Amino acid sequence: MPALNMTAGSTVTLDESATLQNLATAPAVAGDSNDNDISVSSLPTAFSSRLAAQSVGTAINAALSGYDGTNTGTNAFTFSVSGTVTDVSFTDANGALLNGFDSGLDTTDGEDIFLFTDTTNNNVVYGKTALNVVVFAAYLEETGSPVTGAKLWTVQYEAISNPDASNPDDAVNLADKIFVSVASSSAFSFANVPSGQNLFAMFGDASAAIVVTGKNPANESTGANINTGDTVNTSLGGGLTTIGTNNQMIDPPNAKNPGEGMYFTFVTGANTDDTVPNLDQNEADEESNIDFTGLLGTTAASFTIAQLQPNKAATLKISAFTTVLATGDAYVDNLQNNTAINISSVVVRDSAGQLVTGLSIDLSGDTAVISGIKTGYVIEYQTDANHSRVLIENVGSATNNNLNASFDIGGFSLPRSEQATGEVGSMMIFEDDGPSVVLAAPTDTAVLNTQDADTIGAATDSATQDFSTAFGVASSSYGADGAGTTVSSFALGVATQGGDSGLKSD
Repeated sequence: MPALNMTAGSTVTLDESATLQNLATAPAVAGDSNDNDISVSSLPTAFSSRLAAQSVGTAINAALSGYDGTNTGTNAFTFSVSGTVTDVSFTDANGALLNGFDSGLDTTDGEDIFLFTDTTNNNVVYGKTALNVVVFAAYLEETGSPVTGAKLWTVQYEAISNPDASNPDDAVNLADKIFVSVASSSAFSFANVPSGQNLFAMFGDASAAIVVTGKNPANESTGANINTGDTVNTSLGGGLTTIGTNNQMIDPPNAKNPGEGMYFTFVTGANTDDTVPNLDQNEADEESNIDFTGLLGTTAASFTIAQLQPNKAATLKISAFTTVLATGDAYVDNLQNNTAINISSVVVRDSAGQLVTGLSIDLSGDTAVISGIKTGYVIEYQTDANHSRVLIENVGSATNNNLNASFDIGGFSLPRSEQATGEVGSMMIFEDDGPSVVLAAPTDTAVLNTQDADTIGAATDSATQDFSTAFGVASSSYGADGAGTTVSSFALGVATQGGDSGLKSD
């Protein structure tokens, strides 16, 4: 998974103490002034509503990144990506939603805490025990328009074990346990593609691009003329640049020819000299110019049907694949060196974005066959796993001539063309709540009377007095961790060992 281009901002430190600790409430206390406690009632509705759905208990405390008691918090991180941000989520290092991953933290009674991303709102992550009890939760509040960062909110419901019992502010975090994944989309226009018959066309930029060829292109690098195979051809459909194969359309099968199709391969590191609009017609005829450095995996894509001929309806087939990395003169040789990926769902919308119903969509096998496609329809499909290549074919209908129109394609987009991750667990800090006690020490509860040995009695004198009642506890708290196994005890001490008491003996 690519690393997210991320800049760290403010951490979020939640202190288990019963009172709020931040710069405003404890400005002179070094271990508390840097905490970010905030009232639980301040939690965003998007967060609190998901917590309510988990039937959480009473919160110990909440915190917000960069909160100092007077501001509205600050970003925990900012990021930059290419394309349009489509999703920000809590994941593991590989970009997968957290589903029972061990956080490395325990409750004070020894229960392991496991991490789960909320499947309803993936901006929320929970730390739960094996019994599904929520110990803590965190929320990503996305910031910027478009989104360029996020604040981090945390809330805690049970005490967490802190290893250093001697430090009342001992801190633990979730370093290398929780990551943020940012997904972005890319839309590819076919404008400015070289006119005429071409071996290939490549659209996009270095971060995300698509390579387009016919279904069976000529192997130009071996000396074959490109017109002996399927080509990429362009036209202007109502002012929109569209692509087809051979005769500007993608034709259904007939008595003389099999149905036509086109391959779209998703790549990274495309050479901008060989991408539209820099690609010229001569360059588009040479296989060596299919120049990129990597494959781009995605679980979704969509494309637009621009024109039909005749204006009836079409039947198309979608096949998704993973493939080997082969560029330049090796590209055509490996065009069909693919592994099928199952297409799990298809949604069709009209040109106004409205859902089209009543179509025949056959998802048997690994492919999707859609019958009844018309001009302006946008076909969106999802796959079970990442794929980096798709074949779109016109398979026609053997039984209904009204479903046998040719079509061309007017646009292609990848709604999750890029996903990158960045570590944020180290920004999420939980501080211990140490015990506290206030002593009650009444005055004059133990008075020792001695006599002057020079005038009365023996040369020495002594007196004893039970002064256990001189010490009492006005108030005490074990803190959020609760009572441990230590027995309360009192001990006498002196200001300075061997120091002057201030008393004199006659």
